[in-house]
Amino acid sequence: FGRATDGLLCVSPETARSNAALRGGRPIAGAFGAVDLARFQPAPADPRVRASLGLAPEHEVVGIVARVQPHRRFDLLLAAARQLFARRPSARLRVVGRGRRRGQVAERPAAQLGIADRVVFAGYRAGDYADVLRAIDLFTFLVPGSDGTCRALLEAAACGIPAVTTRRGALAEIVVDGETGLLADETPESLAAAWEDLLAEPARRAALGAAASLRAQRLFTPENLADAVLRLYDEARR
Repeated sequence: FGRATDGLLCVSPETARSNAALRGGRPIAGAFGAVDLARFQPAPADPRVRASLGLAPEHEVVGIVARVQPHRRFDLLLAAARQLFARRPSARLRVVGRGRRRGQVAERPAAQLGIADRVVFAGYRAGDYADVLRAIDLFTFLVPGSDGTCRALLEAAACGIPAVTTRRGALAEIVVDGETGLLADETPESLAAAWEDLLAEPARRAALGAAASLRAQRLFTPENLADAVLRLYDEARR
């Protein structure tokens, strides 16, 4: 990433700034990931999709899209969910994603915490993924996975779903604290409190979601990403 490359494209502007010293003056740029805005756009949740996942109309759904692996902090996710459920009985946690160790990492720990009946494992989704995403009331994301652009978070924003995230990686750039979602410390107490704040205020949640969608339409576009890549190539060729 230093002398061995002619140009380096990072997953966000701040990531590029923080890694600039590696380059010794050689070309570096940062750009957010891209979203298919025609597919991921605000729309009412399909009640049939919610029902197919065992969710009733009164349930308040916190959702995460992530491969079920230990480093994605499912321990933190479930501990925070337990605190949330104790204060808001209608809340539910929905996990979208695959993982060969799902039983060990998430299902058995949820049972041990006594919350298995309120955690919905939706598995990996393909054709109906956008509808499954829109059936989430409040998105959450804790640790970037192998895709540092945090694509699922970008897609949720495009759909107009506000998010609560930690400050890992590019998360604090993708989510504007207090404008498109909330940033939380990596403790069960902080995460659960942020979830509860937004679940308790539907109007605020809707306003944050609308702002998230507008920001996605402005920043998370294929055209923006393509322009950043072309500019980097042009600079690297000089």
